Amino acid sequence: MGNHYFQTVIFDMDGTLTDSVPLITQGVREVISHYHLDPQTPQQLKRFVGPPLRIGFKKYLDLPETDLDDAVAVYRRFYRPRMTQVPLFAGIEELLQELHARGIKVAVASSKLEELVREIAQGTGINTYLDYIAGTQEKIGTSAENPRDIANPRTRRGKEGVVRHALDQLGKKCSLGRAVMVGDREDDYWAAKNIGIEVIGVSWGAGSRDEFPGAPWVSSITELAELLLANK
Repeated sequence: MGNHYFQTVIFDMDGTLTDSVPLITQGVREVISHYHLDPQTPQQLKRFVGPPLRIGFKKYLDLPETDLDDAVAVYRRFYRPRMTQVPLFAGIEELLQELHARGIKVAVASSKLEELVREIAQGTGINTYLDYIAGTQEKIGTSAENPRDIANPRTRRGKEGVVRHALDQLGKKCSLGRAVMVGDREDDYWAAKNIGIEVIGVSWGAGSRDEFPGAPWVSSITELAELLLANK
């Protein structure tokens, strides 16, 4: 195993590993059509990539609390049969393979339901290179709007709790000082900052450079690989 600075890499999934933005935004269009809402621009639809569905539907569609469960069901009826067909970004599989071969711990931490994350990882074939796969849970009595539930690795109602859970599952050998989060949205950035690990933003997802203040921002898989495999 090489003497690499980063010993653990936590990847976001949508917009980071998988080119799923078109599928996600089309799923949101299905919800908009279902409730006869005004259409949104492609840029507006990108806001739904990253945060939990209920948060996005409440914040960006102004749906009442009573409609959120139904809206999520409408979205998932469209999304779930198609989700394992989303392609990986070019070069991602090779990067994951290289990290795995060099003994670097690799995990996925996503704000989508964990069972869906695992199905997508298996469907795309990247599960072979992952040491752990983590996603959110929807437990009764917890809320994706409660900061404690979001950050708690046991309740996992948001990105921070999911990342904490993934790091916990990777075991004592996982040093926070040599771990990094790779993502495309501000929830990836703030999860990493709150936990105390480094973070790298990627340009090929749904987010922008402004969502990663002071953090590295890469525009190619080659550039990302150079950072992750560097011997600092």
